[in-house]
Amino acid sequence: MTLISWFKIFLIFVILTLFPLGIISYSGTTFYYIIFTIISSYALISSFNKKSISFDSFFSLLIWLGFWFKFTVQISFLNSQFPEGMGMFNHSTKSYDQVLLISTIGILGFLFARYIRSKYIFNYKLLENQELEMRKYLTFYSDYRKKILIIYFFLILFFPIINLIFVFFQKGTVPETILPFQLNNFINWLLMFGLASLSSLIIFFEFFYKKKNSNNILKIGIFENFLSSVSVLSRAMIFNSTSLAYGYYRLIELNDMKINKIKFIKFFIIIIIMFLISLFAVSKLRQAKNFPVGHEGHSYIPQIKEIEKIDSELLKQPLEVINDVSQELNQIIFLIAGRWVGIEGVMAVYSNKDMGWNTFKLAFEDEFNYSNSFYENFVKGSKHVYEKDPQIYTVYVPGIIGFLFYTKSLIFLFLCIFSFCIICSFIEFFAYKISRNNIILSYMIGNVLAYRLAHFGYMPQNTYKILLAILLNFVFIMIMYKLIDLLYKR
Repeated sequence: MTLISWFKIFLIFVILTLFPLGIISYSGTTFYYIIFTIISSYALISSFNKKSISFDSFFSLLIWLGFWFKFTVQISFLNSQFPEGMGMFNHSTKSYDQVLLISTIGILGFLFARYIRSKYIFNYKLLENQELEMRKYLTFYSDYRKKILIIYFFLILFFPIINLIFVFFQKGTVPETILPFQLNNFINWLLMFGLASLSSLIIFFEFFYKKKNSNNILKIGIFENFLSSVSVLSRAMIFNSTSLAYGYYRLIELNDMKINKIKFIKFFIIIIIMFLISLFAVSKLRQAKNFPVGHEGHSYIPQIKEIEKIDSELLKQPLEVINDVSQELNQIIFLIAGRWVGIEGVMAVYSNKDMGWNTFKLAFEDEFNYSNSFYENFVKGSKHVYEKDPQIYTVYVPGIIGFLFYTKSLIFLFLCIFSFCIICSFIEFFAYKISRNNIILSYMIGNVLAYRLAHFGYMPQNTYKILLAILLNFVFIMIMYKLIDLLYKR
């Protein structure tokens, strides 16, 4: 049995464990929850197989986490808190049913796009004669391997460290150092997925250089993800790292080699450990910067209050430690159960009776504002205002399904989800082709597209920036291969 099969069994176990609790806790019509569960679960489980592409796998996982998993956990264990806010949602039976219907229609749009992509666009196939096609590039890698690795190690250490010191880009903060010629955006691109893309190229070459399940550069790539995530105060390190490891898994699979399960279990253990360390490090850095919290839903585990009134220092210090542990556990629970984007965005949009086509158009005029985004101010009606000093802010998004439902049109929602998923599939396919069938790079690009689409909704007019960043990746790769072609003319 493959590791992917074991992963699917784990997902099925989680679904079967939570489903009865969700049925009992659901306040709406049971039929809607059952259909929602079936469609969500099928979309997830069926997106991990040999015909799947990276975008399918990561988008289905993010949608499942943000919709079915989050919704079921919140109603079953956390008294429907939805800490990121539901706007004016009234918790009525009809409201719950309509929210699940809207969510299901969005997921069906993804499923239809996946079917069309699989049948008519492309699938990853066994890489026959791949080594022959790679011979020229492997010669280049072999000739310059030491120099390439030295430059690589320097880059993955240099840019995260200088960004931590000078703060060219960090999530939720205004840059402390502004570089000329828009170079802040260049560093942003490097730390978010530019260096990870470089890792995918070197991992790919290293595989054909050694032809083994073990790949030390993959471990270095995971370490780069860790450094870059901490540097930009991101808690999403696990996605880039998983896309590298999963892409490498598929590379071995498509080269018809036997997969060493122990090696990949070790890779994923390293990812989990580094991810947990990154969560702790980023949490401490955010606390040091006094990051704001724009909601009141974090206190899953209550803290001991009025410690300052206790006279005994011997008693006060242990209680303070308990409160610190409680605070960290609340953050972890929130990240696991409540931080995923999805269902609460649909709840907020559905409950706002002023939404429509005009509102949808108005959303594209959203501008940066310390106090809140268009979604927070207009859709959710949030009254929270962030202080401008220090220059720190928090952004909440409706997610792609919630954003498209600004129009209140289920047909528009379905067609747009379908279209966006097809477009993302084409971009992943293009990444695969221009990189000489480098499935690790295409898995990285597919992951980036899935993550951005699932977290869509903040300043949507700036979507061109992520597309330009991906285009920059493609340009660098095409130039690299062209230069190697010129260097090693046949």
